[in-house]
Amino acid sequence: MPPLVLFLRSPDSETSEVGRVIPNAPPRKSPARRCRPNRWSGSEVSTLRPSGLKFQLSGLIVAALLTATAARAQDAAFGSAEKQGQSALIGILYDLKQTQQREPTKENERTYRTVIASFLQSNWDEDILNRYFRVTRPVYTTQIFIPTINADQAPKAFGVSDVVKPRMWVVHYKGQVSPPVNGVYRFSGDADDIIAVRVNGRTVLVAGQPDCQPPPSVWKASDADGPNRRRPGDWLSLKAGDIIDLDIIIGERPGGSFYGVVLYEKKGETYPVNERGHAVLPLFQLAEHRMDNPLFRTDRPPWTCFD
Repeated sequence: MPPLVLFLRSPDSETSEVGRVIPNAPPRKSPARRCRPNRWSGSEVSTLRPSGLKFQLSGLIVAALLTATAARAQDAAFGSAEKQGQSALIGILYDLKQTQQREPTKENERTYRTVIASFLQSNWDEDILNRYFRVTRPVYTTQIFIPTINADQAPKAFGVSDVVKPRMWVVHYKGQVSPPVNGVYRFSGDADDIIAVRVNGRTVLVAGQPDCQPPPSVWKASDADGPNRRRPGDWLSLKAGDIIDLDIIIGERPGGSFYGVVLYEKKGETYPVNERGHAVLPLFQLAEHRMDNPLFRTDRPPWTCFD
């Protein structure tokens, strides 16, 4: 095999067809290079030129950072293993598929609704949930907003993804809170599959998939559902500084994806409306955390949470 010859050309020289360097020859025009759209910036960037490669690598880095940020947001959607410097709701995960001894239970997707109804009907008696596998490590959160994500994120958030399959689980959040100002309030929310709110020992909201909700004898909404199946709860007269006991449960029955949110409304207050004419309510929050989301607003003072 003949030896491999590598020719190097300086900017002010030209290499002939036989490899001879011709000093100060006029530069040869490069053929037009096709560009393809850059999916991160929307501009067209050459994939061959060094500057294009540099820009494309920057796009890859940005995309990786966005992916990592989204992954962290999903991991923290149900709460964090440690408090983030402020008082927060504490959440406990229950797996209805197994007992505390990790033995299979008789519960299935058809009986999931019955367990939820029994829990709510018993005035949220935790002994009913304690029949099932209770994760010992809690999480802490200052808001209830879980965007549509894979249901396996719940066991992962509690560090039990290796022992709890992502279906037929329930998370019970609790804490003592107070509104920012005096007024008449009501919570509203929605979930896939189930969400419920209790204030001072009284169930004030149940929402979610119809086949997961308990019968109307447990709780019945007094007003029609709002946009995106958002259900309003009961009106409550609350005073700033007065402590209320707050309980919230969320749950997933078949697995797949999960979504849940708790908002609130103050009677007599005017809220902006979206392009469909629906009021954009504040997200229930215990700490200030601004988010750009068309479904709710996060510019209102947070509620107070007590340890």
